Amino acid sequence: MRLVLKTFFLLISLQLLGQTDTTNVSFVAYWSIGDSYDFKISKVKKQWKEGKLVKDENQSYIANFTVIDSTENSYTINWSYENDFKNTYNIPDQLLDKLSKYRLTEIQYKTSEVGDFIEILNWKEVSEIMNKMFVDIINVKSLDDPKSKDNLEKAMEPFKQIYSSKEGIEQLVMKEIHYFHFPMGLEFDTTETLTYEDQIPNMFGGDPIKANAKMYFEEIDFEENFCIIKHTMELDPDDTLNMLNQVFKSMNLKDGEFEKAFETAVFKINDSNTFEYYFYPGIPHKIETLRETELTINGEKGKRSDKITIELLYQD
Repeated sequence: MRLVLKTFFLLISLQLLGQTDTTNVSFVAYWSIGDSYDFKISKVKKQWKEGKLVKDENQSYIANFTVIDSTENSYTINWSYENDFKNTYNIPDQLLDKLSKYRLTEIQYKTSEVGDFIEILNWKEVSEIMNKMFVDIINVKSLDDPKSKDNLEKAMEPFKQIYSSKEGIEQLVMKEIHYFHFPMGLEFDTTETLTYEDQIPNMFGGDPIKANAKMYFEEIDFEENFCIIKHTMELDPDDTLNMLNQVFKSMNLKDGEFEKAFETAVFKINDSNTFEYYFYPGIPHKIETLRETELTINGEKGKRSDKITIELLYQD
């Protein structure tokens, strides 16, 4: 995403004064060591099969953004949040104390001088702590039913895999951080709608999937240094078919079944995101992201929606 956008936008220089242009908006990090903001993070996951709602999960927590270092070329950020073991992992109240040492997760990462996300710094530490936590979660959940331990280990394996690499933590675990920094380091023309080709990771491996994206300003207030940006994206049809090809091969369908399924298969992913931002000093007021996925194979229809909301908590 970042490389693609930079072919359309000019990187801006650091300025000592606020926004003065009335046609362009520059997203620059005007942060100082010690700057700290709290955000409420809400996540809603829903899943349907044949039109019937089969999953409806809600989770919310408070995350803290604090600038812990600043140089001419970079910022170092500490992003911390409390783990919700009860709702995320279905841990009974009476067993929560056994996981208290994992209550707080702290992620330290680096940005450029304009606030563009670069990399997570303590990923090895996070990986080690989280994998120990998963082992303890399995032990705690299997106290009443030791025979369930094998099934719990299998269920936790995907999480362990995600946390085992820097890329996994950055791409999947830190979604809200990437949304937080989405516009930073870029300059936007407020009078035009930008259309461009994006790329998203292929969940089945192989080349990334091209997507058609669009961005435009819904609202701009230069007196308050505030704006609202709309961002939408849908997968490229040709790349979608190529990915479906991989899916069918992994299912080991026979030739006849393969051709029949391929003719009628439908796979769609659409994003609809809203960014409400104070472009000075470079802090979001509210971010709402929605990803809707539709999958139809052999006549079986499924749908999923993932919504993330990031809201700045104002001090009284």
